[in-house]
Amino acid sequence: MNILLIGNGFDLAHGLPTKYTDFLEFCKVVSIIYEDEKINLHLFEEICLTQCNLNEEIKKRLLNVFDSRKDYKEVDSENGGFLHIFTTNYPRTDELYALIKNNLWIEYFLPIYKSRETGGKNGWIDFESEISGVIQSLDDDMYSLNERCNLDDEITNLSNNFLREKFSECTFIVQQINMLGSKESPKSITFKEIRNRLLNDLNRLIRALEIYLAIYVNEMQYNEELSVIKNIFEKKDEQGKITGIINTKILSFNYTATFTRIYKNSFDIDYIHGKANINNTINSNNMVLGIDEYLSKERRDKETEFIAFKKFYQRIHKQTGCKYKEWVDIIKGDFDDYQIELEKSTAEKNFMALKAIANKLKKQYLNKHHVYIFGHSLDVTDKDILRDIILNDNVHITIFYHDKDAMGQQIANLVKVIGQDELIKRTGGKDKLIEFKSQKPMEEKTKGFVSQCDQT
Repeated sequence: MNILLIGNGFDLAHGLPTKYTDFLEFCKVVSIIYEDEKINLHLFEEICLTQCNLNEEIKKRLLNVFDSRKDYKEVDSENGGFLHIFTTNYPRTDELYALIKNNLWIEYFLPIYKSRETGGKNGWIDFESEISGVIQSLDDDMYSLNERCNLDDEITNLSNNFLREKFSECTFIVQQINMLGSKESPKSITFKEIRNRLLNDLNRLIRALEIYLAIYVNEMQYNEELSVIKNIFEKKDEQGKITGIINTKILSFNYTATFTRIYKNSFDIDYIHGKANINNTINSNNMVLGIDEYLSKERRDKETEFIAFKKFYQRIHKQTGCKYKEWVDIIKGDFDDYQIELEKSTAEKNFMALKAIANKLKKQYLNKHHVYIFGHSLDVTDKDILRDIILNDNVHITIFYHDKDAMGQQIANLVKVIGQDELIKRTGGKDKLIEFKSQKPMEEKTKGFVSQCDQT
């Protein structure tokens, strides 16, 4: 079995703006379109679009959105309330703006992105890591004097600076209302109220990201096929002529349909983190954007107050599907058959024939499973899936890397996923099961984009 596992680096290698920073830049420009009454079309083009770090094709499309601005009208943005904003001839972009307006996560990410951009770090940001930090801080705040609070308990302190700043004002307002309308002691905001607001805004963020990917990215002109990818599933003779296609399973950690659009094969694809679909709503959206499990084994099954932010929960709740589990079952079944046949054969043969028998059975059962990993950072947030695939003794894993720095990070991440001992065992010896290959010699540089690995 051939399996191609792709992460966000796959989309980037094909010139698509799918980094979180691309999305944040997009949100910044969209906000100008809907909020700035004074700016005209010329200034928008000359100032905003020239200074933003956006794909040129997307800039042109946003210019069309700006040029279609109409009168103000009231738009319901859920947590944002009723917004008095411009509308355009592009209702999905109108919807996207309503989703990012007054969204706590957008407000949290933008200053971090800006500080890293000015600090020489190219504005790199990982949504999942940042979300994890906020949620863990709120979870920790639920402990007081070594006793766990309830979600309905009032908050006396918030350790996260952003949450403390945002909700201290809310607390003050609630206290004033209570003092004016009741003789009881003023009530503060509860853990549940903050948790629910953060979760609701996360769902709004995910839907906004879905609109961006489905309309602005999936409809972009794409780069040519990469030979490094084609070589995985194309059979060739000695002269390099294509003689057939190897049926390959695609395990995609991306939300986009990039592989199908570019390579046009009818391979079985498992969108393990969901797929962007413009016809979705917040409720029907199945895109997973969550965090890794951070609680100890003793706590994780008991303390589920923040479980909805975790990836494994979202995969189950959004029913993204787990086709890859069926593929892994086939691989494991072949290994079981190999062991059974080996035991039968060695019981009937003498010791001298053992090596020949083992080699024959290896070719029959073990040497037919290959996994190729392209554009995935091997981050620990996908640990459960990666372990399922990698920790099989009858699978050869090829991991493509962009440069030595990227390779080093992938190695470090693999240690967190499978442990040092397993990694050393599988990358050494004559029959090593994991090997790293550079994608750089086979890079295709078109339209100014260079292949690179990035977070999933």
